[in-house]
Amino acid sequence: MGTQPLHAVHRTVVVVDVVAFSRRSPAPQAEIRRGLYAALEAAFEGSGLDWSAIDHEDRGDGVLVLVPPDVPKSRVVGGLPHALLGELRRYNATRTEDARIRLRMAITAGEVRHDEHGVLGGEVTLAFRLLDSRPLREAVARSAALFALIVSDRFYEDVVGPNPAMDPESFRRVGVEVKEVRGHAWLHVPHSGPVEQAPVAEPVAAEPVVRTPGPPPAGRRRLPASLVPVLLFVAVTNAAGASPPAVPPCPPPVQLNVLTSTELEGVVRSIALEFEEDARRRNDLGCREVDALVFSGPSDEEAAAALGRGWSTADLTAVGPEPHVWLPDSTAEVRPAQATLRTRTDTVLRPRGSVAVSPVVVGAAEELAVALDGGFRWEHAVRTVAVDTSSGVGVVAAAALAHAKLGGLYLRTREVPRQLHEITRAATAGPACVGDVLLVGSEKAVAGTTGCRVVYPQDRVPVLDHPFVEVERPTRPPNERRRHIVDRFHEHLLAPPAQDGFRRAGFRDVDWNVGSDPGPGVRADRPQSLPIEPDAKAIRDAWKAASRSRVIGVAGDGSPDATRFLDQVRLLGGPADVVIALSLSEHLAEEAVKREVDVVVLATRSPAPEVRTTLGGAVEVVAVGFEEGACTPSTALYAAADDHGGSCHEIVDKNGSGPSERQEGALGDIARAAWGD
Repeated sequence: MGTQPLHAVHRTVVVVDVVAFSRRSPAPQAEIRRGLYAALEAAFEGSGLDWSAIDHEDRGDGVLVLVPPDVPKSRVVGGLPHALLGELRRYNATRTEDARIRLRMAITAGEVRHDEHGVLGGEVTLAFRLLDSRPLREAVARSAALFALIVSDRFYEDVVGPNPAMDPESFRRVGVEVKEVRGHAWLHVPHSGPVEQAPVAEPVAAEPVVRTPGPPPAGRRRLPASLVPVLLFVAVTNAAGASPPAVPPCPPPVQLNVLTSTELEGVVRSIALEFEEDARRRNDLGCREVDALVFSGPSDEEAAAALGRGWSTADLTAVGPEPHVWLPDSTAEVRPAQATLRTRTDTVLRPRGSVAVSPVVVGAAEELAVALDGGFRWEHAVRTVAVDTSSGVGVVAAAALAHAKLGGLYLRTREVPRQLHEITRAATAGPACVGDVLLVGSEKAVAGTTGCRVVYPQDRVPVLDHPFVEVERPTRPPNERRRHIVDRFHEHLLAPPAQDGFRRAGFRDVDWNVGSDPGPGVRADRPQSLPIEPDAKAIRDAWKAASRSRVIGVAGDGSPDATRFLDQVRLLGGPADVVIALSLSEHLAEEAVKREVDVVVLATRSPAPEVRTTLGGAVEVVAVGFEEGACTPSTALYAAADDHGGSCHEIVDKNGSGPSERQEGALGDIARAAWGD
């Protein structure tokens, strides 16, 4: 286990034990041990838990696992058993009976200490006592399941019981008496039918039953009369207590991992629980057909990037388990991921259309919203709450603001960094819908924000289409059961109950209908859509670059032209930017590096001094001269810019291009150097 802490540390304790291990011969035992460790490692990794960071001790026919304290307990009990079940099924499918694995598993949590001999602590002891408890052993003996799980009473009350996603109803409270342990625990036997054997029927005196003869059912032959007493005797014998009829075990449910946007996570989780229950009700044996895990990842941006990478091993830990369905806010997020996957053969994203829709609107204080009603345009959205483009909603909101400012979404022109920075520098971190501060977001989010009334710009609104995207793995063996479940989940999301759920949560259904209580300012009719198709990655890159805080160093010769120009440079910066004065000397670049300057603006009418190239860091220099010929290659001004990756501008009346136009070109280059991507 390596170097261990000296003091007690709170850990989740997992112990597993192979059923009937000692009855196997040495060769199968060796194969079982290899299979057990491979299954545990794959199950932990598949649950987004780094096996290499998890302490474990070998126990011969089992393993003691100590999960790091920073891993949520719900992640262990919520994901690990499902993943382990799949790994055991995969292993057993290719082994003979003597080498197959069935497990007993126990989970507790508490303080764990280490000494020179190993691990100790009350919860470790409790885990092993539970593993050896009679209810767990009997559950394995009476079930065809590949493992049975028992958790401590405290673990159930703290972790499983309060969380509907853990399916607490599938756990049964049992009494435990093992050595010094007396109390209760909670037993879960996944997908195997009843945990405990049916009670034995008391023998009763049978009264004669009179039936009216009738034709046999279609397709069936009437039994010979001579066999009826024999069959009747067998039935009575079974009823009198020989053994209950065998109940076919339920197959393991299909694991369905659903990656959603942050915006959709709450309503999708609720709908997924309804989908699980609906599938159970429709099953003839009442079996649980699907386990749906709904998660959103650290951000919509990171989730989309992980899909574009094909969901690498690192993404299992950083983002979450590999998704089978992706529910982003906009198709704008799907296209860049599909583009990065074109060179891969292992992952394909297949959009299937919308499951809900949301217009992107503006929120304003009640009084301001009334004044703006009917005459508001996107270009009027100047002072807004800062837009977070890490979300899918934020991408489309930023695209709407950029489209109005730029006259389109042409993000590669030289003017874009300056124009986008003008938008982002006016943004505020203050409260939304207070005074003249506007909120740009989804109709759902704006209507649900205190003090905000929805305003629909008259130049139309962009739409979040909330697509259903199937994540296919063509290089893996086909899983027809999961494909069937994905199809059914898609149908379920479009069915009336789920569509009603979207409306209740503040979204519009696929027919654009709103809920019964849509919120202040929400119109029941369908607003006109703004037909833009933003590239989520391009928008994110440009917006983040335009939003970043920069340090701009200015150095001038004191001439009136240079002073006026540098005043204009200072106006480029926003509240988060810093403009500092530098000395106009040969050490200009070195001073800029020491003061952590990002861009240097050198403005002079007189000949500039030679600026030494800095070796201690990178800094871009934009040079401006106010005399004709100031930027010829032989000048020191030109060399200062050229040696430091920048550009040189002559602000003079030359070739029909006036000083004002040339000044704008120079300011645009400074903005590009500071806020371009």
